[in-house]
Amino acid sequence: MTSFRNPIICIVTFLLLACSCQSKKADSIPQLLKQLDKDGMVLERIEQKYPDNIEANFHWCDSMLQFIPQDQIGDCFDVLNLAQAYLGQFNEMLPIMKHDMAYIKTQLGNLQNDIDTHYISDSLAAVYLQDEIASADTLHNRIEYFEDRLSHQDKELKSLRKTISKAASK
Repeated sequence: MTSFRNPIICIVTFLLLACSCQSKKADSIPQLLKQLDKDGMVLERIEQKYPDNIEANFHWCDSMLQFIPQDQIGDCFDVLNLAQAYLGQFNEMLPIMKHDMAYIKTQLGNLQNDIDTHYISDSLAAVYLQDEIASADTLHNRIEYFEDRLSHQDKELKSLRKTISKAASK
């Protein structure tokens, strides 16, 4: 309680706390932008690596189902349907994810400018930053989801292709 009686200590304490809050926000935005750049590279890699491979293997396997024993057709259809569903989901979400990434980057740039010019209060900046962090985390999780699912489907279709090749050569 004695520190509150001394106005100089109160002012210095307040200024130190304000500076540390400002510094944390200023540090968080570049880190978040860095994470978005990494996520953008992962998304680009997914887009280049999986859809064409999955689609090509899907069509090959689908065209060769006539050579599979009847008792295995159901399992093949399950693999093909799942791959087609994930690929369709990815193709539907890709433009949304790209838009979200660009939008979050724009919002972070605007927020950084508002913080630098003291256009908004620190408490309001913290709220906005939390919103952008939540949006970036959601986007990151979506990208990880598609990387995992498409990678798995790519492997499943390659395995199915080998199985069909063996059956067709008999």
